[in-house]
Amino acid sequence: MRSSSTKQLAENNRGLNGRFFTLHSRLYNALGLGLRNDEGGRRWCCTDVETQRHVVRSIDAFLDCISSDTSQHPLIKESVADIVPALGTTLLQKNEAVMKLASKVFVKMVNVIPNSIIESCVLDVVHPVSSSLSSCHVPVVISCSTALNLILSYLSSKRDREVWKVLEETETIDNIIHHIRCGGSKPAEFFLETISLLSKILWRWPSSRFCVWNDDGLLEVLGSLSLEPILSVRAAVLQLYSTIALCSNGAKKLLDSGKPPLRLMVESMDSLNPNFLQLAGFTLAECFAANEEGRLKMIESYCEPLVKAIIHGLSNWSLHSGKLSKDQMSLIKGACCVSKIICWPGKHHSYFWKLGIESVLLKLFIDDFHIKLLSHQFLSSEELEAIARDCLSANFLPVLKPHVWDILGGLAANCAEDFNVQMLKSERHLNFLITCACLGFVDSFRSTRQSCQNAVNEPVSRAVLLMIYSPSKYIASEAKSVLSGLLKLNAKEDIKYILNTLNATSSGIYYPVSNNLQVINLISLACYSGLPQYRRYVLKNQGIKILFSFVQNLSRNHVHTERMNTSLHFCDHNMKMCCYECEEDWQGEEMFLLFGLLGLAELVHHLGSMKGHVDWFVKQFEFTEAQIITKVQEICINSCASGPRWYGSYLLSYFGFYGFPSKLGNMIGNVFSEDEHTNLTLILANQEHVNAHGVIVRVRCPSLLPSRELPLEAKTSTGHFGGREVRLSAHVNHQALLKLLEYVYSGHLRAGEDLVKRLRTLAKHCNLQPLLQMLCRNRPKWRTPVPSFDLTSALGPNGFHFSDIILEAKGDKFEDWMCEACSLLQPHLHAHKVILCASCDHMRALLCSGMQESQSESIKVDLGWEALVRLVNWFYSGKLLPKPKYGCLWHNLNEKEKFDEVIPYVELYCLSDSWLLEDLHKECSRVIAACLDSVNMAIKIIQIAAVCFQWDLVDLAAKFIAPHYHRLRNSGDLLELHEELVDFVDDTQVT
Repeated sequence: MRSSSTKQLAENNRGLNGRFFTLHSRLYNALGLGLRNDEGGRRWCCTDVETQRHVVRSIDAFLDCISSDTSQHPLIKESVADIVPALGTTLLQKNEAVMKLASKVFVKMVNVIPNSIIESCVLDVVHPVSSSLSSCHVPVVISCSTALNLILSYLSSKRDREVWKVLEETETIDNIIHHIRCGGSKPAEFFLETISLLSKILWRWPSSRFCVWNDDGLLEVLGSLSLEPILSVRAAVLQLYSTIALCSNGAKKLLDSGKPPLRLMVESMDSLNPNFLQLAGFTLAECFAANEEGRLKMIESYCEPLVKAIIHGLSNWSLHSGKLSKDQMSLIKGACCVSKIICWPGKHHSYFWKLGIESVLLKLFIDDFHIKLLSHQFLSSEELEAIARDCLSANFLPVLKPHVWDILGGLAANCAEDFNVQMLKSERHLNFLITCACLGFVDSFRSTRQSCQNAVNEPVSRAVLLMIYSPSKYIASEAKSVLSGLLKLNAKEDIKYILNTLNATSSGIYYPVSNNLQVINLISLACYSGLPQYRRYVLKNQGIKILFSFVQNLSRNHVHTERMNTSLHFCDHNMKMCCYECEEDWQGEEMFLLFGLLGLAELVHHLGSMKGHVDWFVKQFEFTEAQIITKVQEICINSCASGPRWYGSYLLSYFGFYGFPSKLGNMIGNVFSEDEHTNLTLILANQEHVNAHGVIVRVRCPSLLPSRELPLEAKTSTGHFGGREVRLSAHVNHQALLKLLEYVYSGHLRAGEDLVKRLRTLAKHCNLQPLLQMLCRNRPKWRTPVPSFDLTSALGPNGFHFSDIILEAKGDKFEDWMCEACSLLQPHLHAHKVILCASCDHMRALLCSGMQESQSESIKVDLGWEALVRLVNWFYSGKLLPKPKYGCLWHNLNEKEKFDEVIPYVELYCLSDSWLLEDLHKECSRVIAACLDSVNMAIKIIQIAAVCFQWDLVDLAAKFIAPHYHRLRNSGDLLELHEELVDFVDDTQVT
């Protein structure tokens, strides 16, 4: 009888045959030829070419005998630990013949040996393979690239740091770029493997992207390769473009490089291409769609073919055994992600409707059986609702439903007002989608409320809201009709629940409601407010008062909430984006505020605009009308997102307040009634006149001025232009003109209903579309950017005619300095006293005091050129522009370059304190804190700040240094600081 140990041995060796043990024995005999003893133990070392070849062949033969059944055997793991050093050392010997053989065996090993075993010795594999990419032998480069491609495909993120260090040491990226640039007539496999490897590296390590997109020679070669007839190479180029575009700066470089990336993207998305090429095209399109510039470039350059490709991607599929293949699902998801361009306005919408987007969405939502049911000629509303319930409860492609709702909502929000059924391929399909959305919204809201579970369906809720408030009367009417019927049963209970919840939140009473459900409550209340039969009940139950209190509470306490989902952004949430600044969003982190203001504005809208209704509104609160206006204005000014600012402005229009409040607008508006620095006279037909400041009118309302340039004789001896007169049409009313100028100066105006009609006509003729929209009280269009109060164009040729002061920077003259307006060699800006005085009390005191500076044609400001540009941009726009470099552009600067980027903000920080520019002071502090990333920079900032007595800035930099204090003190790096400052740093690190 066999012993238990013998049985165990037999069990362990199951699946291993005699050939395996023979080859295993030969392997170790061969390895023994190169094993050497040293102080660290036994290691493999051999320089004899024939011995190396023999060892590599032995490894190759051994790998051939490993099957999937035997690959996890302990002997395999033990053998790999000995194979890798031998194979790696052989590869590093740089003998061409042996390298070719060894690199191929590395590929075979990575393919045959389980990932877990390879990963245990991954650094020993990666180092020799990546080092060998410097080889000039094409087969070696192909094999090494293939091996690294395989390894990086399954490498655990835990090993990222170690592997990246090896790739840096072996200059892997530089070697790959060199090979691609010098590829010439090399085989397609060479480009396929090297480009794919570069893509994988860029995807996994964002810091590697800069040196790739910043290489113009490489991008030129990629442009040529994009014309290759071999589809796999084109797909690899697209893949590399996509990983480059994961970096905002890289995406911009690709978009600015001409048409090759966009052309290849659109051509590859064509339905005649294989799935893998289409998917590569959609992936790049998704990356480009991440910001406004990318979306606009795609739509402007390739609108129709892009939309056609999306439609084909969404519809060109079929089920097999009731399921989609993995490739088909990936392609549909990619098309869904790119189709989110629908959520932004543009000419592409008409193409989507023209190609039957409603039928395409329906195919993604319900199966063929239910589509056939819909084709029946006569279906009652009850039958349609029953089919819709079946479809909602069915588990048909559930992962695609959120995309369907996002697309449907985007279509509804951006429809033209005259959109009608003649523009549809199938009216029935669109109506059924509307029914399904409304039904899904009602069921989701009510089931979630009753069960108190956090399972709200935000995409379908948002889609219904956008349909109810769609500019299209057809879509809005259909959605309201369906939703009204579905809500009828428990509408009053729903409204009471929502209002009680919001009221409790505003009052500070604890109420167990998640952020997600709170957003759905606000959306639901906005929907109820849009339905006439339920709106009365909302009003009757103090809906306006509760919503206003809720909104006021949000604004007062700066309440923000994260997005509930990211379905409007990337479908592949594993994408490692970098260098993307937070794009100004319609809602941002202010969803509560947006939906609260939307509902409030809708309720006030239906109260009417008569004075009696406003009085009724005011009586609901403890505030006067003026206080209510002030509070809403504060929301408009302080909100960071366009949506709340639009709806706040829309709400204000019902109080006779039209426009878009802003801090800068309020400051510029203060000079409207002043005659100082006026240089323009607007003369009406009855000879009444209004004095104005030409530069403000030129920038904010150019239609009031003649389009021709000012005559030369209007110039003064200083090169500036003197005053001039402009005669206006007989149709222009004096009072209306004054109100229009109030808007031009401040960004908003206040007017009674009797004057609004005249203002509408004047605003239309002056092409002031945002003002006209507010005067007509048209609802804001979803995702339309809010108008900004920006006068910076006056600093260019547009404002040279009205410049009356020159601001000079300190420092030496620039040899290559050239000014479009004058011959002065000193760096300077042609500015305008009216704007400087309105934006800054210090400048007002300087220019309006009667002192020497007020009579001078130029003023020297104690700032360097870069700081002066930012200061003046702040005066003209309220923004600190240009911004410092960020992301990979910042990280690839040396210490001196980084300090040069920061020093303008340090200068401005000091000056803003003495000039009492509090907001600028805070913004500079924020920028400096964000850029502070080295001890040397911190030491220099401490020195400058101490001289200027800016102790808060000293404290900021000292806190950065504090953790390194003892090391810096011992190394002598703090010797350049005064002893008192060193003590200050010491005290900081103690506290």
